[in-house]
Parts: sequence; structure tokens; C-alpha cells
Amino acid sequence: MTQLTGAGLLAAWGVAMIALSYYIYQRQSVNDTEEFITAGGRAQVGLTTASFAVTWMWAGDILGVPQYVGITGVAGTWMYAAPAVLSSFVVIPFALRMRKLFPQGLTYSEYFIERFGKWAHLVVIFVILYTMVLGGVIQLFVGGTVIGGLTGIDPNIVMAVLMGVIGVYILLGGLWGSMTTDFVQFVSALVLTLVFVPLLLLETGGPGQVYDQMVANLGSQASSFLSMANLNAIEGLFLPYALGLGVWGVVSLATWQRVFAVRRDKTSRFLTIGGIGVFTTIAMYSVIGFVGLAAFTDVAPGNLSIEALGLLPDWAAILFLLVALMVLGSSVDSYLTAIASLTSRDIYYRHLDTGASDEQQLRVARAASIGFAVVIFVATVFALGSISFVQLLLIGGIGASALVGPFALSLFWKKTSQAGFVSGVVVSQVVTGYLLAASYGVVVSTPALKLWEIMAVGHLVSTGLAAALSAAAPDDFRFDSIAQKGSEIAADGGVDGGEDR
Repeated sequence: MTQLTGAGLLAAWGVAMIALSYYIYQRQSVNDTEEFITAGGRAQVGLTTASFAVTWMWAGDILGVPQYVGITGVAGTWMYAAPAVLSSFVVIPFALRMRKLFPQGLTYSEYFIERFGKWAHLVVIFVILYTMVLGGVIQLFVGGTVIGGLTGIDPNIVMAVLMGVIGVYILLGGLWGSMTTDFVQFVSALVLTLVFVPLLLLETGGPGQVYDQMVANLGSQASSFLSMANLNAIEGLFLPYALGLGVWGVVSLATWQRVFAVRRDKTSRFLTIGGIGVFTTIAMYSVIGFVGLAAFTDVAPGNLSIEALGLLPDWAAILFLLVALMVLGSSVDSYLTAIASLTSRDIYYRHLDTGASDEQQLRVARAASIGFAVVIFVATVFALGSISFVQLLLIGGIGASALVGPFALSLFWKKTSQAGFVSGVVVSQVVTGYLLAASYGVVVSTPALKLWEIMAVGHLVSTGLAAALSAAAPDDFRFDSIAQKGSEIAADGGVDGGEDR
């Protein structure tokens, strides 16, 4: 594809997304903080489900699934897909409990200031902030790699355009803008999986030809690569993904924004449907990896996507790029909206100016959407030249290992104490940070642990320390003290909050 064609598609996408977000900004009257952060709590379940699903059908799948297949074969499909689906299911009990205890929440992180106090809240802010920034970096990394690779445009220019457009339409519409554009992007993701992936398979001779060529290219490795039971990469790929990103949804503010946006009795439904949709999509992306294994004998796993997609005919490559732009935007805008919300409510309103008006909070949220767009862009430029995609993807789950266990204790055990919670999260982050640095040779540690072992240590330290200190000096918290009566969120186009189910 020529650079001119690629630039034209980038421009068309940018104009369309900004125009749509402006329309939603006018239609939904996004002029207060609640509308910006939680869509006023009245988003319809279909819209929320599509937004959740396409956020988890993140652009990284286009690179990640084929790269897993290139490393370990057919088994790479479930090694990548299972933790992603697990993440949406694991969050269900957390979401149902949170919606019952804290129905008035705008950001789930505000729960921690009510449950424990400011120190616990600050610790949670830190974990959420860097995980959301890292999530944005992962998505933008894919944008620069895929679109830059297909068009020949400098990846840094591609990333600057992507981040600029997304920053502008989030500034306008907040979560409404994110979810509405997500719906368009959800339809695009379906087109990507149902049209272009099968087309790629047909362009290379059909399933039989692809299978025969894979066997020929893989030689002695064919039997293991074509077996779902190939466990050679389970420690390097599956376990760190499962222990990190497999529970990442629990700490992802992007997930929680959608939880608070939908009616309470629809919570488990939209999370379940979204998770199933994610699994189906991921399985389809693995075909790109199979085609790459069949068509090329000397391509590194990290380049399988670009090389395989280059086999599409010109017209299909152009349409694919347009669809890929939609999918790329769906995840980056979700993380940027989450960061803007966190900055406005959790940092500015809760710690810097507790008397801030709604107008001031909204102004901070919109400023943060642009400021952190710049931060994510700069971080991605650095990552693009210094780390592989799979390394970046797996490291992205480190934050979850510190927060999931203590969070669960805080929701279901009234004796969980502030000292236990804060100590568990902080000590776990320090320990995993040190061990991670040691695994990359930044500091000296004997022995250097594998990434899945580091994450397992993080979970054990955070949960064990929080439980032990809480048992030694327990709180006696009254959960009903934080739920404000009459604060049920009107949703799904209605006026009454739903009952828990």
C-alpha cells in the first residue's frame, strides 16, 4: 500500500471518529462529570456489551495471537485466548459485590477512600494509573507496527495521528464518545474476523493447502506445532499471561467504567457475553499465524502478522487497514477515558481540591485526555525501539498481581484493615519490581526468576501480607456504611436502577 493511500485512510478515519464523537457530545449533553465518566449511568446494555467486548478484542490480538502461534503452534491459540476470557469472568463477582456496596461510584477506585482512607486510595491510584498508561502503550505499539508496516509510513507519525485523534474525541465525549465509537469499532472487529481472516486463508490456497505447507515448512517440529497439547511455551507464554492479564480486568478502570455505566441487573450478562465474544475473535486471529507459518520459512514470530497480511490483495489490504484503525482506537480510547476519569475524580477532586465544582472536575478530565495522550505517545515511542510486543504484553499484568487479592479481601472480609491492604499492595509492587528488574539484568539477583514466578510471588505476597496483618490487627468495617440510599444508577435507557441479580 502506498504512503499516500495510508495517509488518506488515516485522515478519513480521524474525521469520521471526531465527527461521530461531536454528534454524541451534542446529543447526550456531555456537559457534566457524571456524563463524561460513567455516561450518566444510563448506557444501554447492548452498547455497553459491545464496548466491553471490543475493548478486550484489543488491537494487540492482531500481533499477539499470530506471534503466540509462531512460537508454539496451534496451542498458542488457547494459551492466548484462555486468560483473556478468564479476565472477563473473574471480574463478575467483584462487579456484583461492588455494585451492591458502592452503587454511587463514578470510579471504582473511589471505593478505597471510603473503605480504608486516603493512603489506600493513593496506592490504588498509582497502580491503576501505570496499568492504564501501559495498556495504552500496548495498543499504540500495535498501531505503529501494523499500520506503519502496511503503508510504509513512519510508525512514530502513525502513532502521533492515532493518539491525537483519540485525544480529541475523548476530550469531547468522554465515556459516551468512547462507547459510541467502540460500537462502530465492534462492528469493524466482526468484519475483520468474519471477512478478512477467511479471505486471507483463501488467498493462500485454502485450509488444506495451508496445512500441507505448514507441515512442509515446520519439518520435525510439525507434530508439536500442530498439537493443542504442546506445552513447551507454557511457562514463557501462558502462565505469566494467566497470572497477570488473566486477572487484569479486575483492576482495569476501563472495565469498571462500563460496569458502572450499565444497569446493575445487567452486569453479569454483559461481562459474560463480552468474554465469549472475545474468545471467538481471538481464535479467528490465530489463522493469521497459521498462514504465516505456511507461507514463510524464515520470518520471526513477531513479524508473522505483517508478512501474512501483506498477502492480501490490494483492495482487501486497504479495507483491512481501515477496519484495523477502528479496532486500534477501541482500546486506546478506553484507557485514555479511564485515565482522564482517574485524574479528575481520584487525584484532583479527592486529594487536591475537595471543594471543586462539577465544572472544574470536567475541565480537569478533558485536560487530562490531552495530557495523557502525549504521555502514552512518548512512552510508546520509547517502547517501540527497546522491547518486543510479547514482553510488553506480559509485563502489563504486573500491576494486577499486587491489587487483586487485597481488593477481594476488602470486598468480602470486613476485618481487612488499612494497614494490611496498603502493606500488601506496596510490598508486592516493590518485590515484583525488583524481581522483574533482576530478570532483565538491571539489578543482580540470584536466582533470577521467570516472569510467571515473579507474578506468582506478587500474588502470594500481596494477598498473604494483607490477610496476615488484617488478622493480627483487624478492622470491623460496616459495609452498609458506604452505600448511599437513593443513589442507584438509572441505566439502559430507563429511569430506575435495577436490582442485583
